[in-house]
Amino acid sequence: MDQQQIEDALSDSDFSFSDESVDDSDDDLLFQLSDSDDEFDGHESLPVQINVDNDNNISSNWYPVTGNYQKYFVYENNRTLPEELLVNNEPYDYFKLFLTDDILNCMVLETNRNAEQYLKSIRLSRSSRFHSWEPITLEDMTKCIGLLLWMGVVKYPTISDYWSKAERYENIVASKIMSRNKFELILRFWHFADNETSDRSDRLYKIRNILDKINFNFDHLLTPGEIIAVDESMIPFRGRLKFRQYIPSKRHKYGVKLFKVCDVNGFTFKIIIYEGKQSIAGQSLGETIVLSLCEKYLEEGRTVVTDNFYTSVPLAKKLLKKKTHLVGTLRKNRRYLPKEVITKKIKKGEIFGKEDEDGIVVSKFKDKRDIFLLSTRHKLDIVDTGKQSRKKENILKPDVILFYNSGKAGIDLSDQLASYSTPVRKSIRWYHKVMTEILLNTSVINAQIMYNMKYYNSKMNVKQFRESLIDKMLNLRPTSRKLAQEMSTPKTTGNQRRSAAPKHKIEETEEKCARNRKLRKRCTECYKKISQEKGFREALNKTKKVTTFCSTCPSNPFICLSCFSDHK
Repeated sequence: MDQQQIEDALSDSDFSFSDESVDDSDDDLLFQLSDSDDEFDGHESLPVQINVDNDNNISSNWYPVTGNYQKYFVYENNRTLPEELLVNNEPYDYFKLFLTDDILNCMVLETNRNAEQYLKSIRLSRSSRFHSWEPITLEDMTKCIGLLLWMGVVKYPTISDYWSKAERYENIVASKIMSRNKFELILRFWHFADNETSDRSDRLYKIRNILDKINFNFDHLLTPGEIIAVDESMIPFRGRLKFRQYIPSKRHKYGVKLFKVCDVNGFTFKIIIYEGKQSIAGQSLGETIVLSLCEKYLEEGRTVVTDNFYTSVPLAKKLLKKKTHLVGTLRKNRRYLPKEVITKKIKKGEIFGKEDEDGIVVSKFKDKRDIFLLSTRHKLDIVDTGKQSRKKENILKPDVILFYNSGKAGIDLSDQLASYSTPVRKSIRWYHKVMTEILLNTSVINAQIMYNMKYYNSKMNVKQFRESLIDKMLNLRPTSRKLAQEMSTPKTTGNQRRSAAPKHKIEETEEKCARNRKLRKRCTECYKKISQEKGFREALNKTKKVTTFCSTCPSNPFICLSCFSDHK
């Protein structure tokens, strides 16, 4: 590679060494537009700019946007569940499609091997707890995974607190399933590869085997729909690691970065862990990641949605050759963009763009700031969102932005669901955190999505789904003692309940707020009436505040005298 090629590659590198400049601010584009005519109507289709790159054979003649050059692909693949899931199954059966016995047996084998290798390499003291280590079985590993899931639902400050004898931490689950020493020893030696025979040149050798297995399961259990999205997620980790990333725009700024492809339902089909510079010669990192994640889903008329880290004209051209559309936000310093679009001065609410001979439309939209967009299937149409602003004006947006928001929602949904009751805990071993995230978060969410697709009339939320897995893996009763007692007590009739119910009683609150005044809250009954008639915003403004409440109702609702007389 000569000097000129090196300079070209660096100038289009997408920051492959460090992702400090990644900005997620384009993920949710909420813009308000004013009506504007298409200023290109009636213009002749004459080229306004030519971009040429001899090295990559990329040349573009940019024209006014008409849509005449755009290609239309028909998506023909049907999204169906595997045949083995068409019969009745429990949530645990869906989870076992991802956390298979093959993966569990691999973890058992490598954990025992890691313990044996470590214990042979050191001299133990008399008091060392390692003396109590015994090789584990498949049942032990299943219980350990179940306890990790349970610890995500039931949060204690430290792991040892789950076995604490203190009354404030009292529970009967942890000690019933496994002793504390055994659980901590399994976590200490939890392993996924043979340290002695693995390829040390692979930075992910500790998890490569399991990662390939889980990606195979993700890919073969479900077919993605017409729209798929590519984005990155961060697993928090602050320990020493060569490929640890720093992204200031993320909630967790330091950690291991994952690239993944999802559909609009949030199902994850493939994961790539960023392990350092991964771009191929002649491609930016964004191109390499998108083409690698989506390679099995091209040639079928799909649309890939990406943010400004990945979107570029070369990527759009490569996807179009594979019968795939690209929609995404853009960075204005990308190569091959029409200069007229980048430098054009437009007013707030206006949109301006150009189209090349491949049907790639690069546009600029003005709201609070300039937003640059690329699409191979949209023009410059502006549509009514059906919503109104605070000034009671209809909110208008470019249809490309509405499409982008709906397409990117799947990855955001996947991350959001995975954050609920997560079992990821602080650890000095990066591969423990990564595999906990993939096996016990991403896999659980995928299993829940498949379960809800089958049983859409009785869907489970994330917490309920995790609880069902925990009950099955730890052999726990699905009902609590309190509920069991309630079920065993004789039920009272409706007349008995009504006669036993205390009468309503109105009292004035003694609580004080600022300036030593009595606490005032909105009347609950008035709020219900106004919100049903005029909406909740009108109810917030119109409902009167009172100091009286019903002292016999469980929630002690605040209520005015007129409403109380109607309901007592």
